[in-house]
Amino acid sequence: MHAKQLIAVAAFLAAAGAALAQQTEYVAADANFVAGKTRAEVVAEVQQAQADGTLAVRDDQYPVMVAGSQRSRDEVRAEARQAGQGRFPFHSSVYFGS
Repeated sequence: MHAKQLIAVAAFLAAAGAALAQQTEYVAADANFVAGKTRAEVVAEVQQAQADGTLAVRDDQYPVMVAGSQRSRDEVRAEARQAGQGRFPFHSSVYFGS
């Protein structure tokens, strides 16, 4: 009796698996897409917009800006050290209880 139940369960699972294994036809999301412009036309428009400065930038993108400096790194460090002298006396700060 136990063998008959095991065979019946196996047959049931095989039939259920076969029923679920039906494959439907896959249609790609861009299957009906018709291009209005060629790649070369789009590239030319982007280059023209970049040249005009009219290329829109999304909120999560920032334009790359290169900033130049007239001072050397050592000059900037010396200025920072001089600006910081005496301004932050940590020994008399509220964080150290005085």
